[in-house]
Amino acid sequence: MATVSRRDRQADLGALALILIGAALYANAAFRLHTISLYSKANPGPPGALVAADQARYTSYVGVAVIGLGCAVAVAAALRHKFARRSPEPATLAAGD
Repeated sequence: MATVSRRDRQADLGALALILIGAALYANAAFRLHTISLYSKANPGPPGALVAADQARYTSYVGVAVIGLGCAVAVAAALRHKFARRSPEPATLAAGD
């Protein structure tokens, strides 16, 4: 089994950071969209509410994309670790030898 290198740990931390940043972007956008959804015909909100809703929607798309990128980095790091050159294991003698 290959040992876990510093590069493997850094790739894992990078993937985790991407996932957390994407989740924060998505949560921020969801909060803004919820706030905008509270407006009604009686209280239409500020004039730029539709533009703000579009920006929040696009921010949520970016958040999901960053989460997907983080997952892709994690899978690539796992595959790299799985197929890394393994150190040769010492030969074992058969019971009859």
